[in-house]
Amino acid sequence: MPPRSRTMLLAAALGHLVLVVTGGLDICLWETGPLGKVLTYYSALTGADTGYGFFAPRVASPPTAAFTLVDVDGRATVDSLPPGITREADIRVEDLVEVFDHRRSDDRVRARLAASWAAILFARHPQAASVTVDMGFRRTPSMAAQRRGATPRWRSVYRARVVRPARAHGGAP
Repeated sequence: MPPRSRTMLLAAALGHLVLVVTGGLDICLWETGPLGKVLTYYSALTGADTGYGFFAPRVASPPTAAFTLVDVDGRATVDSLPPGITREADIRVEDLVEVFDHRRSDDRVRARLAASWAAILFARHPQAASVTVDMGFRRTPSMAAQRRGATPRWRSVYRARVVRPARAHGGAP
């Protein structure tokens, strides 16, 4: 291998290693300009942005979505998105849930996802008048805190109520 090619390969490997370290330290390069955006995309595509939280003393639970449906009489029903037909479909749903928690997601994207999920639940529950979408995760206390009596708590990252739209002919929901 020519020395120039070897040097370029070594530089690429070192650059990737630097991005792995920034991912481990949870440093976001997005706001540093156009190069930061390119490096952020590269890190996401290669997995270099992974926080490696599974090595941390406090491993967080994955974000989840909970749905509370309320009918016109005020009766509440809790539902969830069912597992998909394939593991790949489940991964896609998990990725969509993580969009709510991501620091660069905006509220318009979150509102559209919430409305989409609410539409699925309205189809499944025709009697429902509204759906409350609650995306969050369980905060698990450390082992020392659990020994002192602390219990896991729910932390909402996004919460919205979606009301069933009126039918096109102007009838009741």
